[in-house]
Amino acid sequence: MKHKFLLLLLAGMALLHTSEVLGQHEDIPYQAVADICKTCSCQNVQDSDHRTHFTLDCSVRNFEHILARWPVELTAQALSAGASTQIVLSYSGNQIKLLQQLPATNASLSLSCRHCRLKDLQAPLFMDVPNVEGLYLSWNELTDDALVPDLFRGPFRINRYEPIGLRDLDLSHNLIARLDRRLFEHTPHLTGLNLAYNKLSVLDAATAASLAAVSTLQRLDLSHNGLMSLPADLFPKLVSLRVLDISGNEYSSVPPSILQLGKSLLQLNLAENKLSHIKSGSLQGLDVLKRLNVSGMHSLRIIEKGFFNLPALEQVDCSRNVHLERLEVADFLASRNLSQLDISRNSLTTLVLNGTTSNSSIQEPWPRLRRLSIAGNPWDCSCELLKSLELAGITHIEQQTDGSEARCETPYVLAGAPISNFTSEKICNMVIPRKYRPVDEEPPRFLRRRYIILTAIIASVVVVIGLIIGFIVTCVRRRLKGTDYGVQPIRYTSVRGSNISAISQLQPTSVASKFNNAHAAKNSAPATTGASHA
Repeated sequence: MKHKFLLLLLAGMALLHTSEVLGQHEDIPYQAVADICKTCSCQNVQDSDHRTHFTLDCSVRNFEHILARWPVELTAQALSAGASTQIVLSYSGNQIKLLQQLPATNASLSLSCRHCRLKDLQAPLFMDVPNVEGLYLSWNELTDDALVPDLFRGPFRINRYEPIGLRDLDLSHNLIARLDRRLFEHTPHLTGLNLAYNKLSVLDAATAASLAAVSTLQRLDLSHNGLMSLPADLFPKLVSLRVLDISGNEYSSVPPSILQLGKSLLQLNLAENKLSHIKSGSLQGLDVLKRLNVSGMHSLRIIEKGFFNLPALEQVDCSRNVHLERLEVADFLASRNLSQLDISRNSLTTLVLNGTTSNSSIQEPWPRLRRLSIAGNPWDCSCELLKSLELAGITHIEQQTDGSEARCETPYVLAGAPISNFTSEKICNMVIPRKYRPVDEEPPRFLRRRYIILTAIIASVVVVIGLIIGFIVTCVRRRLKGTDYGVQPIRYTSVRGSNISAISQLQPTSVASKFNNAHAAKNSAPATTGASHA
Protein backbone atom coordinates (compact mmCIF):
# COMPACT_ATOMS: atom_id res chain seq x y z
CA MET A 1 0.00 0.00 0.00
CA LYS A 2 2.81 2.31 0.88
CA HIS A 3 4.52 1.55 -2.41
CA LYS A 4 1.36 2.39 -4.35
CA PHE A 5 0.98 5.66 -2.51
CA LEU A 6 4.63 6.53 -3.21
CA LEU A 7 4.19 5.72 -6.90
CA LEU A 8 1.08 7.90 -7.09
CA LEU A 9 2.97 10.73 -5.40
CA LEU A 10 5.88 10.43 -7.81
CA ALA A 11 3.48 10.29 -10.77
CA GLY A 12 1.73 13.42 -9.52
CA MET A 13 5.03 15.25 -9.15
CA ALA A 14 6.12 14.16 -12.60
CA LEU A 15 2.83 15.32 -14.07
CA LEU A 16 3.16 18.67 -12.30
CA HIS A 17 6.72 19.05 -13.51
CA THR A 18 5.69 18.15 -17.05
CA SER A 19 3.05 20.86 -17.04
CA GLU A 20 5.67 23.35 -15.85
CA VAL A 21 8.11 22.28 -18.52
CA LEU A 22 5.53 22.77 -21.22
CA GLY A 23 5.04 26.28 -19.89
CA GLN A 24 1.74 26.62 -21.70
CA HIS A 25 -1.18 27.75 -19.53
CA GLU A 26 -4.44 26.91 -21.25
CA ASP A 27 -6.30 29.81 -19.66
CA ILE A 28 -3.86 32.35 -21.12
CA PRO A 29 -4.00 32.81 -24.89
CA TYR A 30 -0.91 32.99 -27.07
CA GLN A 31 -0.27 34.61 -30.40
CA ALA A 32 -0.85 32.35 -33.39
CA VAL A 33 2.35 31.01 -34.92
CA ALA A 34 1.04 30.01 -38.35
CA ASP A 35 2.74 31.99 -41.13
CA ILE A 36 4.41 34.14 -38.49
CA CYS A 37 7.32 34.95 -40.80
CA LYS A 38 4.83 36.72 -43.06
CA THR A 39 3.73 38.91 -40.18
CA CYS A 40 7.12 39.31 -38.55
CA SER A 41 10.61 39.57 -39.98
CA CYS A 42 12.56 36.31 -39.92
CA GLN A 43 16.23 36.01 -40.79
CA ASN A 44 18.30 32.86 -40.59
CA VAL A 45 22.03 33.22 -41.15
CA GLN A 46 24.93 30.84 -40.63
CA ASP A 47 28.42 32.24 -40.10
CA SER A 48 31.81 30.83 -41.01
CA ASP A 49 32.01 28.96 -37.68
CA HIS A 50 28.80 27.09 -38.54
CA ARG A 51 26.82 28.97 -35.88
CA THR A 52 23.20 29.76 -36.64
CA HIS A 53 21.93 33.31 -36.03
CA PHE A 54 18.14 33.53 -36.11
CA THR A 55 16.39 36.90 -35.80
CA LEU A 56 12.65 37.13 -35.20
CA ASP A 57 11.48 40.74 -35.22
CA CYS A 58 7.83 41.16 -34.23
CA SER A 59 8.13 44.81 -33.23
CA VAL A 60 5.07 47.07 -33.61
CA ARG A 61 2.67 44.37 -34.80
CA ASN A 62 -0.23 45.10 -32.41
CA PHE A 63 0.43 41.84 -30.56
CA GLU A 64 -1.20 41.34 -27.16
CA HIS A 65 0.57 38.05 -26.41
CA ILE A 66 3.81 36.32 -27.30
CA LEU A 67 4.17 33.32 -29.60
CA ALA A 68 3.14 29.89 -28.36
CA ARG A 69 6.13 28.21 -30.01
CA TRP A 70 9.02 28.89 -32.33
CA PRO A 71 8.31 29.16 -36.08
CA VAL A 72 9.00 26.18 -38.33
CA GLU A 73 11.82 28.13 -39.97
CA LEU A 74 13.82 27.53 -36.80
CA THR A 75 14.52 23.81 -36.94
CA ALA A 76 14.41 21.48 -33.96
CA GLN A 77 18.10 20.83 -34.40
CA ALA A 78 18.84 24.55 -34.06
CA LEU A 79 16.60 24.87 -31.00
CA SER A 80 18.48 22.11 -29.19
CA ALA A 81 21.95 23.02 -30.42
CA GLY A 82 22.77 25.19 -27.39
CA ALA A 83 25.28 28.02 -27.68
CA SER A 84 25.94 27.22 -31.36
CA THR A 85 22.55 28.81 -32.15
CA GLN A 86 21.77 32.39 -31.21
CA ILE A 87 18.19 33.68 -31.26
CA VAL A 88 17.35 37.39 -31.15
CA LEU A 89 13.66 37.92 -30.41
CA SER A 90 11.90 41.31 -30.28
CA TYR A 91 8.32 42.11 -29.24
CA SER A 92 8.96 45.83 -28.68
CA GLY A 93 6.25 48.34 -29.44
CA ASN A 94 3.29 46.02 -28.87
CA GLN A 95 0.53 45.93 -26.22
CA ILE A 96 1.73 42.93 -24.21
CA LYS A 97 0.68 43.60 -20.60
CA LEU A 98 1.69 40.11 -19.42
CA LEU A 99 4.93 38.48 -20.53
CA GLN A 100 4.29 34.74 -20.51
CA GLN A 101 6.69 31.82 -20.28
CA LEU A 102 8.90 31.53 -23.32
CA PRO A 103 8.84 28.52 -25.68
CA ALA A 104 11.43 25.87 -24.84
CA THR A 105 14.88 26.05 -26.39
CA ASN A 106 18.47 25.37 -25.42
CA ALA A 107 19.76 28.01 -27.81
CA SER A 108 21.27 31.27 -26.65
CA LEU A 109 18.46 33.85 -26.47
CA SER A 110 18.21 37.65 -26.31
CA LEU A 111 14.69 38.95 -25.69
CA SER A 112 13.53 42.55 -26.12
CA CYS A 113 10.11 43.76 -25.02
CA ARG A 114 10.46 47.54 -24.75
CA HIS A 115 7.51 49.94 -24.90
CA CYS A 116 5.02 47.10 -24.42
CA ARG A 117 3.12 48.50 -21.39
CA LEU A 118 4.18 45.45 -19.43
CA LYS A 119 2.68 45.23 -15.96
CA ASP A 120 3.35 41.63 -15.01
CA LEU A 121 5.80 38.80 -15.68
CA GLN A 122 4.80 35.17 -15.47
CA ALA A 123 7.09 33.19 -13.19
CA PRO A 124 9.08 31.15 -13.93
CA LEU A 125 9.69 33.04 -17.14
CA PHE A 126 12.82 31.16 -18.27
CA MET A 127 12.21 27.67 -16.95
CA ASP A 128 12.43 26.25 -20.48
CA VAL A 129 15.04 28.74 -21.71
CA PRO A 130 18.09 28.21 -19.48
CA ASN A 131 20.53 29.87 -21.87
CA VAL A 132 18.89 33.29 -22.00
CA GLU A 133 21.65 35.92 -22.08
CA GLY A 134 19.92 39.26 -22.53
CA LEU A 135 16.56 40.55 -21.26
CA TYR A 136 15.52 44.10 -22.15
CA LEU A 137 12.27 45.27 -20.52
CA SER A 138 12.73 49.04 -20.41
CA TRP A 139 9.97 51.65 -20.89
CA ASN A 140 7.22 49.60 -19.30
CA GLU A 141 5.05 49.74 -16.17
CA LEU A 142 6.68 47.06 -14.04
CA THR A 143 6.48 47.46 -10.26
CA ASP A 144 8.03 45.69 -7.26
CA ASP A 145 5.35 42.99 -7.29
CA ALA A 146 6.35 41.78 -10.75
CA LEU A 147 9.94 41.06 -9.68
CA VAL A 148 9.93 37.90 -7.60
CA PRO A 149 12.84 35.45 -7.07
CA ASP A 150 11.06 32.62 -8.92
CA LEU A 151 10.97 34.76 -12.04
CA PHE A 152 14.55 33.84 -12.99
CA ARG A 153 14.75 30.21 -11.88
CA GLY A 154 15.70 27.62 -14.45
CA PRO A 155 14.71 23.97 -14.99
CA PHE A 156 14.23 21.66 -12.03
CA ARG A 157 17.04 19.13 -11.63
CA ILE A 158 16.90 16.37 -9.00
CA ASN A 159 16.31 18.47 -5.89
CA ARG A 160 16.79 22.09 -6.90
CA TYR A 161 16.18 24.63 -9.64
CA GLU A 162 19.05 25.23 -12.02
CA PRO A 163 20.31 28.80 -12.54
CA ILE A 164 19.91 30.54 -15.89
CA GLY A 165 22.63 32.11 -17.98
CA LEU A 166 21.28 35.70 -17.84
CA ARG A 167 24.09 38.22 -18.28
CA ASP A 168 22.46 41.51 -19.23
CA LEU A 169 19.23 42.81 -17.63
CA ASP A 170 17.61 46.15 -18.51
CA LEU A 171 14.76 47.27 -16.24
CA SER A 172 15.10 51.00 -16.81
CA HIS A 173 12.16 53.40 -17.18
CA ASN A 174 9.77 51.41 -14.99
CA LEU A 175 8.05 51.93 -11.61
CA ILE A 176 10.37 49.89 -9.39
CA ALA A 177 10.80 51.24 -5.85
CA ARG A 178 12.61 48.33 -4.18
CA LEU A 179 14.06 44.88 -4.93
CA ASP A 180 13.48 41.56 -3.25
CA ARG A 181 16.45 40.37 -1.22
CA ARG A 182 16.59 37.05 -3.15
CA LEU A 183 15.73 38.42 -6.60
CA PHE A 184 19.04 37.46 -8.23
CA GLU A 185 19.70 34.15 -6.50
CA HIS A 186 19.16 32.26 -9.80
CA THR A 187 21.35 34.58 -11.94
CA PRO A 188 24.96 33.84 -10.94
CA HIS A 189 26.31 35.08 -14.28
CA LEU A 190 24.69 38.54 -14.30
CA THR A 191 27.22 41.20 -15.37
CA GLY A 192 25.06 44.16 -16.46
CA LEU A 193 22.10 45.67 -14.58
CA ASN A 194 20.26 48.82 -15.64
CA LEU A 195 17.80 50.32 -13.13
CA ALA A 196 17.82 53.88 -14.43
CA TYR A 197 14.70 56.06 -14.32
CA ASN A 198 12.86 54.12 -11.63
CA LYS A 199 11.70 55.10 -8.14
CA LEU A 200 14.61 53.81 -6.08
CA SER A 201 14.90 57.04 -4.10
CA VAL A 202 16.15 55.09 -1.07
CA LEU A 203 18.15 51.87 -1.25
CA ASP A 204 16.71 50.03 1.75
CA ALA A 205 18.35 47.02 3.37
CA ALA A 206 16.62 44.49 1.09
CA THR A 207 17.49 46.38 -2.10
CA ALA A 208 21.10 46.89 -1.04
CA ALA A 209 21.41 43.20 -0.12
CA SER A 210 19.91 42.18 -3.47
CA LEU A 211 22.44 44.24 -5.41
CA ALA A 212 25.38 43.33 -3.20
CA ALA A 213 24.67 39.62 -3.73
CA VAL A 214 25.54 39.83 -7.45
CA SER A 215 29.28 39.44 -7.07
CA THR A 216 29.75 39.05 -10.84
CA LEU A 217 28.22 42.47 -11.59
CA GLN A 218 30.40 44.62 -13.84
CA ARG A 219 28.00 47.41 -14.92
CA LEU A 220 25.44 49.06 -12.63
CA ASP A 221 23.21 51.96 -13.67
CA LEU A 222 21.28 53.71 -10.86
CA SER A 223 20.87 57.03 -12.62
CA HIS A 224 17.80 59.28 -12.35
CA ASN A 225 16.22 57.65 -9.32
CA GLY A 226 16.24 60.55 -6.85
CA LEU A 227 18.97 58.95 -4.74
CA MET A 228 20.59 61.05 -2.03
CA SER A 229 23.02 58.47 -0.62
CA LEU A 230 24.56 55.07 -1.25
CA PRO A 231 24.67 52.46 1.54
CA ALA A 232 28.09 51.63 2.90
CA ASP A 233 27.40 47.88 2.59
CA LEU A 234 26.55 48.06 -1.13
CA PHE A 235 30.00 47.75 -2.72
CA PRO A 236 32.30 45.57 -0.57
CA LYS A 237 31.25 42.37 -2.37
CA LEU A 238 31.07 43.91 -5.87
CA VAL A 239 34.74 43.30 -6.55
CA SER A 240 34.15 43.07 -10.31
CA LEU A 241 32.20 46.33 -10.74
CA ARG A 242 33.83 48.41 -13.47
CA VAL A 243 31.14 50.87 -14.58
CA LEU A 244 28.95 52.88 -12.17
CA ASP A 245 26.39 55.44 -13.31
CA ILE A 246 24.72 57.50 -10.57
CA SER A 247 23.99 60.59 -12.67
CA GLY A 248 20.79 62.61 -12.47
CA ASN A 249 20.23 61.99 -8.75
CA GLU A 250 20.05 64.29 -5.70
CA TYR A 251 23.61 63.99 -4.38
CA SER A 252 24.98 67.14 -2.75
CA SER A 253 28.42 65.56 -2.32
CA VAL A 254 30.33 62.63 -3.77
CA PRO A 255 29.16 59.45 -1.95
CA PRO A 256 32.13 58.22 0.10
CA SER A 257 31.13 54.56 -0.35
CA ILE A 258 32.38 54.77 -3.95
CA LEU A 259 35.95 54.66 -2.66
CA GLN A 260 35.41 50.98 -1.81
CA LEU A 261 35.66 50.31 -5.56
CA GLY A 262 39.21 51.63 -5.80
CA LYS A 263 40.65 48.43 -7.25
CA SER A 264 38.02 47.76 -9.92
CA LEU A 265 36.09 50.89 -10.99
CA LEU A 266 37.01 52.09 -14.48
CA GLN A 267 34.12 54.46 -15.31
CA LEU A 268 32.19 56.80 -13.04
CA ASN A 269 29.34 59.09 -14.06
CA LEU A 270 28.41 61.84 -11.55
CA ALA A 271 26.76 64.19 -14.05
CA GLU A 272 23.58 66.19 -13.43
CA ASN A 273 23.63 65.99 -9.65
CA LYS A 274 23.21 68.88 -7.20
CA LEU A 275 26.86 69.24 -6.24
CA SER A 276 27.88 72.85 -5.65
CA HIS A 277 31.29 72.26 -4.11
CA ILE A 278 33.46 69.23 -4.92
CA LYS A 279 36.14 68.61 -2.31
CA SER A 280 39.73 67.78 -3.08
CA GLY A 281 39.99 64.15 -1.95
CA SER A 282 36.53 62.97 -2.98
CA LEU A 283 37.91 60.39 -5.44
CA GLN A 284 41.33 59.72 -3.97
CA GLY A 285 41.85 55.98 -3.97
CA LEU A 286 40.23 55.22 -7.33
CA ASP A 287 43.59 54.27 -8.75
CA VAL A 288 42.33 52.57 -11.92
CA LEU A 289 39.58 55.05 -12.85
CA LYS A 290 39.84 55.86 -16.57
CA ARG A 291 36.63 57.75 -17.43
CA LEU A 292 35.02 60.44 -15.31
CA ASN A 293 31.94 62.56 -16.02
CA VAL A 294 31.15 65.60 -13.82
CA SER A 295 29.14 67.60 -16.35
CA GLY A 296 25.70 69.22 -16.39
CA MET A 297 25.76 70.45 -12.77
CA HIS A 298 24.00 73.79 -12.72
CA SER A 299 24.88 74.42 -9.07
CA LEU A 300 28.58 73.59 -9.35
CA ARG A 301 30.82 76.57 -8.62
CA ILE A 302 33.98 75.17 -7.04
CA ILE A 303 36.13 72.14 -7.80
CA GLU A 304 38.94 72.10 -5.28
CA LYS A 305 42.50 71.55 -6.34
CA GLY A 306 43.43 67.88 -6.27
CA PHE A 307 40.06 66.44 -7.29
CA PHE A 308 41.26 65.42 -10.77
CA ASN A 309 44.61 64.16 -9.52
CA LEU A 310 43.97 60.57 -10.65
CA PRO A 311 46.86 58.81 -12.40
CA ALA A 312 44.85 56.49 -14.69
CA LEU A 313 42.44 59.06 -16.17
CA GLU A 314 42.01 58.85 -19.95
CA GLN A 315 38.71 60.65 -20.62
CA VAL A 316 37.22 63.53 -18.63
CA ASP A 317 33.91 65.27 -19.30
CA CYS A 318 33.59 68.46 -17.25
CA SER A 319 31.21 70.44 -19.45
CA ARG A 320 27.91 72.36 -19.15
CA ASN A 321 28.63 73.57 -15.61
CA VAL A 322 27.39 77.08 -16.26
CA HIS A 323 28.63 78.57 -12.95
CA LEU A 324 32.09 76.98 -12.95
CA GLU A 325 34.57 79.84 -13.40
CA ARG A 326 37.83 78.21 -12.39
CA LEU A 327 39.33 74.81 -13.04
CA GLU A 328 42.64 73.59 -11.68
CA VAL A 329 43.91 72.11 -14.92
CA ALA A 330 47.25 71.44 -13.24
CA ASP A 331 45.57 68.47 -11.51
CA PHE A 332 45.46 66.70 -14.85
CA LEU A 333 49.25 66.72 -15.14
CA ALA A 334 49.42 63.45 -13.19
CA SER A 335 47.28 61.78 -15.88
CA ARG A 336 49.86 60.91 -18.48
CA ASN A 337 47.35 58.81 -20.44
CA LEU A 338 44.76 61.58 -20.85
CA SER A 339 43.40 61.39 -24.40
CA GLN A 340 40.07 63.27 -24.25
CA LEU A 341 39.25 66.39 -22.24
CA ASP A 342 35.92 68.19 -22.58
CA ILE A 343 35.65 71.45 -20.62
CA SER A 344 33.21 73.16 -22.97
CA ARG A 345 30.22 75.34 -22.04
CA ASN A 346 31.42 76.40 -18.62
CA SER A 347 32.27 79.94 -17.47
CA LEU A 348 36.05 79.57 -17.80
CA THR A 349 38.12 82.57 -18.91
CA THR A 350 41.63 81.14 -18.89
CA LEU A 351 43.57 77.90 -18.82
CA VAL A 352 46.73 77.53 -16.74
CA LEU A 353 48.66 74.28 -16.74
CA ASN A 354 51.24 75.37 -14.19
CA GLY A 355 53.02 78.45 -12.96
CA THR A 356 55.94 78.29 -15.41
CA THR A 357 54.32 78.08 -18.81
CA SER A 358 57.02 80.30 -20.24
CA ASN A 359 59.71 77.68 -19.66
CA SER A 360 60.29 75.97 -22.99
CA SER A 361 62.02 73.00 -21.37
CA ILE A 362 58.81 71.75 -19.71
CA GLN A 363 57.84 68.26 -20.78
CA GLU A 364 54.66 67.95 -22.81
CA PRO A 365 51.94 67.39 -20.17
CA TRP A 366 49.63 65.04 -22.14
CA PRO A 367 51.51 63.15 -24.85
CA ARG A 368 48.36 61.17 -25.79
CA LEU A 369 45.82 64.00 -25.80
CA ARG A 370 43.91 63.85 -29.09
CA ARG A 371 40.68 65.69 -28.32
CA LEU A 372 40.18 68.96 -26.45
CA SER A 373 36.77 70.67 -26.40
CA ILE A 374 36.77 74.20 -24.95
CA ALA A 375 33.97 75.93 -26.92
CA GLY A 376 31.23 77.87 -25.17
CA ASN A 377 33.44 79.56 -22.56
CA PRO A 378 34.02 83.34 -22.24
CA TRP A 379 37.73 83.02 -23.03
CA ASP A 380 40.17 85.82 -22.40
CA CYS A 381 42.58 85.41 -25.32
CA SER A 382 45.69 86.36 -23.42
CA CYS A 383 49.27 85.32 -23.83
CA GLU A 384 48.85 82.93 -20.91
CA LEU A 385 45.95 81.08 -22.50
CA LEU A 386 47.65 80.54 -25.83
CA LYS A 387 50.86 79.37 -24.18
CA SER A 388 48.92 76.85 -22.11
CA LEU A 389 47.23 75.44 -25.21
CA GLU A 390 50.51 75.10 -27.04
CA LEU A 391 52.19 73.57 -24.02
CA ALA A 392 49.47 70.92 -23.95
CA GLY A 393 50.42 70.01 -27.50
CA ILE A 394 47.08 71.06 -28.94
CA THR A 395 47.39 71.86 -32.61
CA HIS A 396 43.70 71.56 -33.39
CA ILE A 397 40.82 72.53 -31.08
CA GLU A 398 37.83 70.36 -31.83
CA GLN A 399 34.53 71.91 -32.86
CA GLN A 400 31.29 71.00 -31.13
CA THR A 401 28.72 68.78 -32.80
CA ASP A 402 26.61 71.85 -33.57
CA GLY A 403 29.51 73.45 -35.43
CA SER A 404 30.43 75.97 -32.72
CA GLU A 405 34.07 76.53 -31.83
CA ALA A 406 36.07 78.25 -29.14
CA ARG A 407 36.10 82.05 -29.57
CA CYS A 408 37.55 85.01 -27.73
CA GLU A 409 35.30 87.16 -25.61
CA THR A 410 37.99 89.51 -24.33
CA PRO A 411 39.89 91.69 -25.11
CA TYR A 412 37.32 93.70 -27.03
CA VAL A 413 39.50 94.01 -30.12
CA LEU A 414 39.51 90.17 -30.47
CA ALA A 415 35.93 89.49 -29.40
CA GLY A 416 34.28 86.82 -31.57
CA ALA A 417 37.49 85.66 -33.24
CA PRO A 418 38.22 81.89 -33.21
CA ILE A 419 41.05 80.97 -30.86
CA SER A 420 42.43 78.62 -33.51
CA ASN A 421 43.39 81.68 -35.59
CA PHE A 422 46.03 82.79 -33.08
CA THR A 423 49.37 81.64 -31.75
CA SER A 424 51.06 82.55 -28.49
CA GLU A 425 53.74 84.49 -30.37
CA LYS A 426 51.16 86.60 -32.16
CA ILE A 427 49.11 87.32 -29.04
CA CYS A 428 52.10 87.97 -26.76
CA ASN A 429 53.58 90.50 -29.22
CA MET A 430 50.32 92.19 -30.06
CA VAL A 431 49.90 95.76 -28.80
CA ILE A 432 46.31 96.49 -27.84
CA PRO A 433 45.22 100.15 -28.06
CA ARG A 434 44.53 101.75 -24.71
CA LYS A 435 40.85 102.22 -25.43
CA TYR A 436 40.48 98.49 -26.05
CA ARG A 437 42.38 97.31 -22.98
CA PRO A 438 40.34 95.50 -20.40
CA VAL A 439 39.24 97.54 -17.42
CA ASP A 440 38.73 95.88 -14.13
CA GLU A 441 35.09 95.82 -13.32
CA GLU A 442 34.32 98.30 -10.56
CA PRO A 443 31.74 97.80 -7.84
CA PRO A 444 28.56 99.95 -7.81
CA ARG A 445 29.10 103.68 -7.31
CA PHE A 446 27.87 103.72 -3.74
CA LEU A 447 30.54 101.12 -2.88
CA ARG A 448 33.47 102.80 -4.61
CA ARG A 449 36.08 104.38 -2.35
CA ARG A 450 35.93 107.87 -3.79
CA TYR A 451 32.17 107.97 -3.50
CA ILE A 452 32.29 106.79 0.11
CA ILE A 453 34.80 109.55 0.99
CA LEU A 454 32.74 112.19 -0.86
CA THR A 455 29.60 111.08 0.97
CA ALA A 456 31.39 111.36 4.34
CA ILE A 457 32.64 114.88 3.50
CA ILE A 458 29.19 116.08 2.40
CA ALA A 459 27.62 114.65 5.55
CA SER A 460 30.23 116.40 7.73
CA VAL A 461 29.65 119.76 5.97
CA VAL A 462 25.90 119.45 6.43
CA VAL A 463 26.33 118.71 10.16
CA VAL A 464 28.69 121.68 10.65
CA ILE A 465 26.38 124.06 8.79
CA GLY A 466 23.47 122.85 10.89
CA LEU A 467 25.41 123.51 14.10
CA ILE A 468 26.38 127.00 12.97
CA ILE A 469 22.82 127.94 12.04
CA GLY A 470 21.56 126.65 15.38
CA PHE A 471 24.17 128.67 17.26
CA ILE A 472 23.27 131.87 15.38
CA VAL A 473 19.54 131.45 16.04
CA THR A 474 20.20 130.94 19.75
CA CYS A 475 22.32 134.09 20.00
CA VAL A 476 19.76 136.23 18.17
CA ARG A 477 16.94 135.09 20.44
CA ARG A 478 18.94 135.94 23.56
CA ARG A 479 19.78 139.40 22.19
CA LEU A 480 16.18 140.24 21.37
CA LYS A 481 15.05 139.08 24.79
CA GLY A 482 17.14 141.80 26.48
CA THR A 483 15.56 144.67 24.46
CA ASP A 484 12.05 146.19 24.07
CA TYR A 485 11.59 143.97 21.11
CA GLY A 486 11.77 141.04 23.32
CA VAL A 487 8.66 139.04 23.82
CA GLN A 488 7.35 139.23 27.42
CA PRO A 489 5.62 136.23 28.82
CA ILE A 490 1.85 136.40 29.37
CA ARG A 491 0.70 136.34 32.98
CA TYR A 492 -2.53 134.56 33.79
CA THR A 493 -4.82 135.24 36.83
CA SER A 494 -8.09 133.82 37.96
CA VAL A 495 -11.39 135.42 36.99
CA ARG A 496 -12.35 136.21 40.62
CA GLY A 497 -9.15 137.90 41.45
CA SER A 498 -9.33 140.09 38.38
CA ASN A 499 -12.87 141.35 39.16
CA ILE A 500 -12.06 142.31 42.78
CA SER A 501 -8.94 144.09 41.65
CA ALA A 502 -10.89 146.09 39.10
CA ILE A 503 -13.53 147.13 41.65
CA SER A 504 -10.92 148.09 44.20
CA GLN A 505 -9.16 150.23 41.72
CA LEU A 506 -12.23 151.88 40.12
CA GLN A 507 -14.38 152.65 43.22
CA PRO A 508 -12.26 155.38 44.97
CA THR A 509 -11.78 157.23 41.78
CA SER A 510 -15.49 157.41 41.00
CA VAL A 511 -16.39 158.52 44.50
CA ALA A 512 -13.77 161.27 44.51
CA SER A 513 -14.85 162.48 41.12
CA LYS A 514 -18.45 162.68 42.25
CA PHE A 515 -17.44 164.55 45.42
CA ASN A 516 -15.35 167.03 43.54
CA ASN A 517 -18.11 167.68 41.04
CA ALA A 518 -20.62 168.33 43.80
CA HIS A 519 -18.31 170.66 45.68
CA ALA A 520 -17.60 172.66 42.58
CA ALA A 521 -21.27 173.06 41.85
CA LYS A 522 -21.97 174.24 45.41
CA ASN A 523 -19.29 176.87 45.28
CA SER A 524 -20.41 178.24 42.00
CA ALA A 525 -24.10 178.52 42.88
CA PRO A 526 -24.02 181.46 45.46
CA ALA A 527 -21.91 183.56 43.24
CA THR A 528 -24.43 183.29 40.57
CA THR A 529 -27.30 184.09 42.91
CA GLY A 530 -25.49 187.04 44.43
CA ALA A 531 -24.77 188.50 41.16
CA SER A 532 -28.30 188.24 40.13
CA HIS A 533 -29.54 189.90 43.29
CA ALA A 534 -26.99 192.61 42.96
